[in-house]
Amino acid sequence: MARLSLEFGVAGCTAPGQHVSGALEVVHYYAKGAAALVAVIDGIGHGEPAAATARLAADTLLHTPDDPLVSLLARCHAALQGTRGVAVSMASIDLGRALLAWLGVGSVSGVVSHGAANLLAGQQEELLARPGVVGAGNLPALQPAIIPLRARDTLIFATDGINRHFCDGLPPDTPPQRLADEVMVRHCTGKDDALVVVARAG
Repeated sequence: MARLSLEFGVAGCTAPGQHVSGALEVVHYYAKGAAALVAVIDGIGHGEPAAATARLAADTLLHTPDDPLVSLLARCHAALQGTRGVAVSMASIDLGRALLAWLGVGSVSGVVSHGAANLLAGQQEELLARPGVVGAGNLPALQPAIIPLRARDTLIFATDGINRHFCDGLPPDTPPQRLADEVMVRHCTGKDDALVVVARAG
């Protein structure tokens, strides 16, 4: 089986009255390009404090991106002690074996749509993100879910600055960057930092 590839789209905006977003994406290939780590991090609060916490979380993930997802989240949780913490959802994508593992803590939504044309057809799997804050309190029990991937399957992560029904009415067969832009235009609440990341397998 040929190795899958990934095409990405990213769109975001800052909360009203702020100059920097507390939401940050991680898109990083590892294992000589055979795998990718995709994450969306949403710092609790707004402005530079939230942005600094999100950057610390991103740096922690990127330090050992090939670690198991549970280990990555535990490392983030330790690194963010004393901060207001973050919500984060992440996926580790094995392009050679065509498998996606994902998990999340907090309010970052995740959806995998099977086939680019099926965004309107309901053939989707939703991430079961656990309640909590990475960096504060105790982490919930975590177990990544594993999803087989095929060409044209689409992963979307979105912060809570995006309406949770962001998949409703999305045009099928839309390139990832245009799809990210469409989600931002149609579903941004305008009340919080907002970020959407789209990754499509090819």
